[in-house]
Parts: sequence; structure tokens; C-alpha cells
Amino acid sequence: MRDKDFRFLWLEYSSGYPHLAAYYKTARQFQNQASVVNGRKAAADVNLYKLFTEQCYNLLRRGGFCGVVIPSGIYTDLGAKQLREMLFSQTRITGLFCFENRKEIFEGVHRSYKFIVLTFEKGSDTDTFPAAFMRLDVEELQRFPAEGAIEISVSLIRRLSPASASVMEFKTPRDLIIAKKMLRYPLLGEEIPNRWLARYTQELNMTSDSSLFKKTASRGRLPLYEGKMIHQFTHQFLQPRYWVDENETRSVVLGRDPDAGQTLDYQVCRLGFRDIARSTDQRTMISAVIPPTFHGNKLPTVRVFDKDGKRLISDAEQCFLCSIWNSFTLDYFLRMKVSATLNFFYIHQLPVPRLTAKDPTFAPIVSRAAKLICTTPEFDDLAREVGLGSHAQSVTDSAGRAQLRAELDGLIAHLYGLTEDEFAYILTTFPLVAQPVKDAALESYRASAPKPGDPAIASLLAAGESAKVEFKSTARWDLRENKKNPAMEQGILKTVAAFLNSEGGTLLLGVADDGTVLGLEHDYQTLRKRDADGYELFLSDLLLSHYGRNLARCLKFSFHEADGKQVCRVVVEPAPHPVWVKEKNKDGVESEHLYIRAGNSTRGLNTREAIDYSRTRF
Repeated sequence: MRDKDFRFLWLEYSSGYPHLAAYYKTARQFQNQASVVNGRKAAADVNLYKLFTEQCYNLLRRGGFCGVVIPSGIYTDLGAKQLREMLFSQTRITGLFCFENRKEIFEGVHRSYKFIVLTFEKGSDTDTFPAAFMRLDVEELQRFPAEGAIEISVSLIRRLSPASASVMEFKTPRDLIIAKKMLRYPLLGEEIPNRWLARYTQELNMTSDSSLFKKTASRGRLPLYEGKMIHQFTHQFLQPRYWVDENETRSVVLGRDPDAGQTLDYQVCRLGFRDIARSTDQRTMISAVIPPTFHGNKLPTVRVFDKDGKRLISDAEQCFLCSIWNSFTLDYFLRMKVSATLNFFYIHQLPVPRLTAKDPTFAPIVSRAAKLICTTPEFDDLAREVGLGSHAQSVTDSAGRAQLRAELDGLIAHLYGLTEDEFAYILTTFPLVAQPVKDAALESYRASAPKPGDPAIASLLAAGESAKVEFKSTARWDLRENKKNPAMEQGILKTVAAFLNSEGGTLLLGVADDGTVLGLEHDYQTLRKRDADGYELFLSDLLLSHYGRNLARCLKFSFHEADGKQVCRVVVEPAPHPVWVKEKNKDGVESEHLYIRAGNSTRGLNTREAIDYSRTRF
């Protein structure tokens, strides 16, 4: 801008933008441009595709139709949440066709960018809509939605993305099945009692904090980690560009908080991920544990301590989460959500097993991850904490690391309860990954396959109780009184009835409320035939004699081994009619009650509630 004339013209041209932006943010006709997520205002940058989408809606009369070509961010970006709410509640979406620019349909636009053809009718709402994703040939539009479309329900979208209502890129009906299966685990943003919590920090901004960055290393300086410096399970993908003075940067990180010599996050190993993450890349989630140091905002990390210095997540739990994030299974799920940038809201919406050291699947995953992560002396404290010893016990040769990663992928696929066909399908969705890598992952899946039924049981145990899963220590034996107690059977009747009256569910017998496997031996000793056959006969008779034999088709019994002990799984399908439970009060007067599932518990309804519920449910 040394040329005064050019400088004047540029300033004159750009001076109008702040006024335009202010208008668009306050104009009544653009009331759906700003989004609120979890009580906070999401990014409200002015974006032409968002403005055009809302203006198209404004120009339509009731019953009018719109068709528009816009970037794919409309169904993924956090800042477009309010527009999605508008489309879901005030229009009937008639088609969402997404295509990738790999064949350069639009010249001068990067080949990895995605666009959609969106069609909708104003004046109604959307329950389900036909969609197609990641198409390469726009000629398919001639046959859409009659061919190549899948129906996506808005209710599923809200389950998968409760905060942002983002639409996942389901390509086949199988994607829907796998996503629902993975949803048995809580989303990472949910707080689960007595389980670790993942919260994040961006630490230093690469622009506003750039005055801290030095181009040479010296005493008292620490390397500044950036997203490009890591890859999956390694912190040595690239060498650092910058260093920062520890004392100066510590003061910046503390802000207004006093420095009492407290241990801060930068002084310990932390799990981080690249925030540049395109679903069209070889891998989308790139995660690694970095050594004690500072990092930039393109490498967000998990917070280790809260403001009071309390530990939020252990070293072992960070290794576990790193393994989950880097797995093909979770990456597959994430790739159906992410467009170009991986922010905290996408991370919060990932279904992640919140396993801890007491879970049997935890240690095998952590031990393998530690050998991949702890490759230099900076990780010796972490290595000792997780039982590895030191970095000398890590695996650094490429063949050994590839084998460990394949084993982790196999274990994690089982943890999510995937079948071999489902995992094999997931691997096909990574076209840029070398086939031998995918073959090794599938072979490890087969090698680590437990006995039939056990993967699902391990998955249920890891996920814990929920609206569709209940654990019961026993069905007959009172562990407190150490004797048979008929009242225990009443609890089973209520739980199963609640599942029958709701959306179905699974009852695991022989498991304590906290997921500890107790086995069935206590109940077995109360039976004439003290084995699985005798137990199934007892349960079947108890439930069907009370509910009616016509509900036999709604109940399926199976027995499995977990932690070396036998457990019983009762899979309950929704009943076609109300199921009542007979109960006697203290005076021996019998009455019937209707039970339903409310969260992860069973709730009895009063008479009015039971009538209203039955009218809507059956």
C-alpha cells in the first residue's frame, strides 16, 4: 500500500464493510443469523451463504419452494445452528444433496470443498428429509431423491447433536445403524458422576499473542507447539518454529490470577488435537499427547487441572482418550460431522466410553497407547504413572508401532460393539489410508474377538446405566440380608415393565449399579436347577406369569461371561399395549401400577399420568 492512490481506493472500498456487517447483524429480516449454543452466542461472522439462505426464505410465500446451491457449512457449522432450526421448524426440507468439488465442478475452488443443493417448502416443518452426501457426479441430481437418498429424522439429529443440531453425513442406511449403536455411550460433553471430565483450552493465540514468540531457543525458553507439529500418537511430526519465555508466558496464561507457584497445565503432559480437520483428508482426527510446554490455538488441549488445582483427568485417562480419538471407529463418526475445522462443540458431541482403571478394557488400551506416546524422556513421569516404566520401554520402530495401532483399532471397535461387517465397512470409508493398514486393523479385530455376545456386554458395562440400560445385582438374593427375598423379584417386575411401556431396553443381572460384575452365583443357589437354563426358566416364568404369555416375543434371554463371571442379559422390546404391575400395600390390598423409564431410573405413574401416557404411547 505504498501507492497513495491505491491506498485511498482500498480504504474507501473497505470502509463500508463494518457498516454492512452491523446492518446484517441487526436487521429484522436476518434474525436467524446469530446462534446461541449452551447459553453462549456462537460465531456471528457475516457470511453470504447464510444471508442468502434466510433471504430466500423471506422472499417465499407460504407454500412456496426454494432451491439453492450453498456451501455445506449450512448443515455442519455452529454459526448456522439458528438457520437449521428455521429450516427444521418453519420449512419442509425436500432434499439435501451434497457434492464434493473433487472433479472441479467449480473452477478456482479447492477440490476438497463441499457444496449442497438444498430444496425446501416454506410454511411447514420437517420430520424427516432425503439426503445424499459426498457425491462426486452432479448428474446424480437427475435421479435424486428416487435413487441414492437416505431418510434422516430430525429427532436423530437432535440426539446426535443436542447443542448444535448439526447434520451428520450419512451415506448409507448402515451409517444410521452404526451411529445409533455408538450412541449407547454418553457424549463427551456430558458430565457423568464419578467419571473423568474433558474440558479444553486454546492457550496462546497465534495472532494476538505473537509478540511472545521467539525464533531461537535459549535458556528459560520452551518450544511452542502448533497443530502441524503433531500427528496421531506422535509429538515429533515437525520441529518447532517458535519458542516462548516460560516466566513471561506463564504470567500471560495466569492473567489476573495470582502466581502462588501452583502447577499449571503447561507443566504436565497434555492431550491435544489439530483443529484443522477436513473430512476429505486421509484422517480427520489428529491427536497426540504433547510434553510439558505451551501451545498455540491451532492445537487445543485437554485441561488437566481446574481453577482450584484439582485434577480433572489422569495421565492414563488421557492415553485412553487419545486412543479413542485416533481410532478408525471414532474418526469415522467424526468425519460425518466435520466440514473443515474441528472445534470444541464437535468434540463435545462425540460418543466416548468414559472408562476408568476399574474397567477391564481400560488397561489393555492404555498400555498400548503409552508405548506409542512415551517415546522421549519428557514423558518419563507419564510412563511411570501408567506402568510403562520410562521412554526406554516405548516402541519406536515403524512395524511395531503399526501393530500396536492395529491392535488398538481392533479393541476399540469391539468396545463400541461393532460387528465384523460393520468395522470392515468403516474401514472402506477411508479411501486414502493404505490398504495394508486397514487389513491389519481388521485382522486385529478378529484376533481380539471375545466369545459371542461378550463385545456387547463389555460395551454395556462401560457405558453404564441409562434410559435403556439397567443393572441389577440379583433377582432373588438379598445381598444385605444375605438371604432370599421375594421383594427383589418385585424390583425386576417393575424394571422390565418400565422398558416394555417405554422404548424397550436391556436389563443386566449379576451387575452392581456401578458396573461391577458380581455374577449369578447368589441367585443360582436359590434355584432347583442351579445353572443358566434354570435361571432362564425362573425369569421367564416370573415375568410372563405376571404380564401374560403373549409378551414372550418381547423378551429375549442370553447368558454371557464378563470378568470371569456369568451375567444374564434380558433384551426387552416395546410392548404393544400397557403393561401393569400388581402390588400389595402394607394392608395386603392389591392394586396395579404403570411404570415407565425416566432417565436412568424406573418411575411409577399416578392414575391421571397413566391415562394420559397410555393415550399417547399406545
